[in-house]
Parts: sequence; C-alpha cells; structure tokens
Amino acid sequence: MKILITGAASALGREIAAALNETNQVRRLDDCGPIDEHGEWVEASLVDVQAMVEAVCDIDVVIHTGQPPPALPADALRCEEMLLDLATRGTHVLCQAAVEAGVKRLVYGSTLEFFGDYPDTVFVTEHYKPLPTTEPRVLAQYLAEVVCREFARDYAFTATALRLGKLVREEDLAGAKPDLMWLDIRDAASAFAQAIKRDNGDSLDWVVRWAVYHICAPMPNAKFLIGRAEGMGYAPKHDFQGGAR
Repeated sequence: MKILITGAASALGREIAAALNETNQVRRLDDCGPIDEHGEWVEASLVDVQAMVEAVCDIDVVIHTGQPPPALPADALRCEEMLLDLATRGTHVLCQAAVEAGVKRLVYGSTLEFFGDYPDTVFVTEHYKPLPTTEPRVLAQYLAEVVCREFARDYAFTATALRLGKLVREEDLAGAKPDLMWLDIRDAASAFAQAIKRDNGDSLDWVVRWAVYHICAPMPNAKFLIGRAEGMGYAPKHDFQGGAR
C-alpha cells in the first residue's frame, strides 16, 4: 500500500511512519526539509495546490495527521492565521487533490480536546456533540475534521477521523497524576494503522463513508469510551497503570 503522511516532521508523523514503513510504501510530507535520509520526502505546504496534486499521485491512502508545521510564526496573530489557514484551505486542497487523483481513503488526526468542557463524570462517546473552544489549535483541528466530513458527504471517498487524546509516552509519566485524556503516541500510531483499512468509498450512503473514533488509553473510570475503536481493531497497549499490557 502506498501511503502519504502529512505533518511528517511531527512526533506523531514520525511514529506513524515507523509503524507503517515495514509493510507499506510511505511518502512523507511537511513544509520543512527531510528529517532523515529514509524513504521519500516531499517538502511542501498544504495550501500549495500543485504540490498537493503531485504529492497524492499514485497514493492509495492519505494520512493527514493534523499536526502543525515545525516552524510556526512567533507573532501570535500570524500563528493563529497560519493554523486556521492550513486546517481549512490546506485540508480542502489536500482532499480535493486526493479525490481528483482517485485516492479512496483518508484518515485525519483530530482531537478529544473538543470535549474538555464535559465533566469527567460523563462517559463521552462518538455520539456526543463536540464543544470546541476558540483556542486556535483546537478550533483548527475541529474545522479540518469538518472539511474531511464534507468530502465524504460529496464524493465516493472514505474519510475517517481519529479523535486523539493528549499524546505522551507512558514511561515519561511514571508517578504523575493520571489524566483521562492521555494517549501513548505508540498506541496512536497503531490506531492509524488500523484505520487505513477502512474502505467504504463504494457505499451510496455518505454516513457509511464517514466515521469518527475516539482514541485514548484504556484507563479505569475512563471519560472517553473506546469500544467503537476497539471494534475497528484498535488495541492499546499502554494503560498508565504501571506498564504495557
């Protein structure tokens, strides 16, 4: 399978590439130079139409990590504008190029932070209404998720959103007070490896083409229920209870 990974310079992008490299052909994309000498690298911005047309050529699946570029402007207003532009226009350019190239599957890295205002005593499933704040990074991820959803509505195109918890490594948090939104980044990468298998582009029902999954650690008294994701094949190994399962 030939896979394009956006945001490839991010920690998440690197982890996904490492999880997929052995059995797939991976093309990585970010708006910086190569971070290593392994595999194919595309240096381009998501808003560059021609670059996206070339990036999706011969690709089977697009993994759009939703991660910001490595060098954001120091000015707060310019940073906010860039995040929102990449999330909206950039995601639209990427999806449009993918559809026109015949790509049938896209997986987007969204966030569980949409549900931060729900109390921890509520069991939040994929049926709950997102309540994104106006914080630029969270709002940008929500808007990008909406763009992906609308492409699944309009085209014979499978789009999957993985709403990820806070990306960490279990061994780095030994002894820390548990956060119900924690997600080991290795488990996040494994969720993408499962999600790329979804292929419902031939369905006439756009609701079947579009799917959302909550991805976080299997903690006791969890706030976010991951049963639907487990049905997709998600099998997290890190529960922050003293070691990998």
